[in-house]
Amino acid sequence: MRSLGLVTSCALALGVHAAPSNITRGDLDAATRTTAYAEFLDFFKYDVHPSDNEGVANYVDGPSNGLTYVDGNGKVVVAVETTNTVGSLRKAVRLVSKETFNPSENYLFVFDVERMPAVCGAWPALWLTGSNWPYDGEIDVVEGVNKYTQNVMSVHTGPGCSWSESTMGALSDLTVNEPKVHSCDATADYQSCGGTQKSRTSFGETFNNAGGGVFTLEFLQTGIVMHMWNKAQVPADISAGNPSPAGWGKQTYWIPADQCNPNEHFKNLMLVINTNLGGFFPEGVWGTDYAGGQTTSCKKQTGVNTAKDYVLNHGSEFGANGRWVFNSIKIYRPA
Repeated sequence: MRSLGLVTSCALALGVHAAPSNITRGDLDAATRTTAYAEFLDFFKYDVHPSDNEGVANYVDGPSNGLTYVDGNGKVVVAVETTNTVGSLRKAVRLVSKETFNPSENYLFVFDVERMPAVCGAWPALWLTGSNWPYDGEIDVVEGVNKYTQNVMSVHTGPGCSWSESTMGALSDLTVNEPKVHSCDATADYQSCGGTQKSRTSFGETFNNAGGGVFTLEFLQTGIVMHMWNKAQVPADISAGNPSPAGWGKQTYWIPADQCNPNEHFKNLMLVINTNLGGFFPEGVWGTDYAGGQTTSCKKQTGVNTAKDYVLNHGSEFGANGRWVFNSIKIYRPA
């Protein structure tokens, strides 16, 4: 049997484990380790610039601004500035891994998230992207806005990658965003090759209230696979540090290599954790009831006309509700 080796572990246990669904797993390599927080910080760099996508976040260095730290329970927190009123931008964080990842290594990422931002105006995401977007590829593991309760998983590429109707139809835990569009070419349609989880506890406040959960990404030569569980449903093999995807059941998201060859469409991906604020996604659904499982729109809940105005003038709302809290990130690959 092929065993899996832990590549890295931090946050406070950031770890890298590769667990492809098509590979039989044995015991993990004994090299599994838990790193200090300093090593977690060293795994990432901080992008320092105003946010993109029409957002009003100012991405800053986390430690020097008190926005990344370890709480009293030893969990890693990624926060947002809480000054009540700011000028044109509010401070937030965008962490980007110094290391890059390719499907030839057959990685398994295991993200153990205790809390994620759940506040009107926020646009949190946990994703991977190449330096030449979208031609080097993008994989969205966690994404949503405002007070969504349903997570959005997506793949974006340049031309040549597709998602068949039969594959879409097999994903019973996902509602495909555009079932009639099969190309994943983001230059033609940014909404294609994405779907919303049917679980109403896969994102935001309901996810947090369920005790958080685990998201996994299998980044393989044979395709891209994602799973998600709330805390009470996390497979025992993951909790024990011996992930075995073959026993996890149906995938939440899947796109096979014969439809979208990872070696051709995903190159030198960086792991990104960020909280954008405002921007076209939160604004686009600001006045929409039932978007992403959110029964009442943020416009109705807040009485504020735009996400931008809310973000810039209600900093106190971005305290506990604006934070990521991580138990661990682990990354595996075959030993």
